[in-house]
Amino acid sequence: MDHNGAPTAVVVDEWPLVRLGVAQVLRSIDIAVVAEVSTADEGVRAADVGKAHYFLLGACRDLSLSEAARRARSLPAPPRVMVLVDHIDRGELGALRAVGIDALLPRSATPGELTDALQRVTKGERVVAPALLSLLMGVIAPADPALAGASQTGTGHREALTRKEMEVLARLAEGRSNREIADALFVTPATVKSHLAHIYVKLSVTGRQEAMARAVALGLLG
Repeated sequence: MDHNGAPTAVVVDEWPLVRLGVAQVLRSIDIAVVAEVSTADEGVRAADVGKAHYFLLGACRDLSLSEAARRARSLPAPPRVMVLVDHIDRGELGALRAVGIDALLPRSATPGELTDALQRVTKGERVVAPALLSLLMGVIAPADPALAGASQTGTGHREALTRKEMEVLARLAEGRSNREIADALFVTPATVKSHLAHIYVKLSVTGRQEAMARAVALGLLG
């Protein structure tokens, strides 16, 4: 089927109204929907046949989310995988992280939130909705120590985080308080506060939650 060069997507969810809503958002930003299906197996096959650019995965009964995402990511031309969840346990969340999905959003995301996530994923960012960040505490960690010296976005280079700042960021991702971070790194709480201030400036954020979201987007936490 000719989509006139438009990017394409497959939408998977067991509820027709959810599929309809997601598909409408995609079409509103000129992404052609090649399939709207209720099972992950159908979705992966449709993504393979249609060489889909995006694979939006909601609730499905035939496969776990992580297995469905893994199969989509294993296609010869793998799409960007965006997962929409209601409730998820930490084991499945860890499995999704290991697969390397591009976005994790609540299934109740608004059209604006979904559009923003799609735009950011297209730029190569990884997206985690703020409402789901608390679930990631203790699940995400620094993706690669080498990233401490070189963070980059599609808009250019940002000032690099120091190794100590990366250590603070790692403890932040574990959900630790300033005092707990200080104890773990054998520094004072004032030193931790100073490191956090530098991290916020370098990541262009104003607080802990934003810092985590931005670090995930930049690939500093994976």
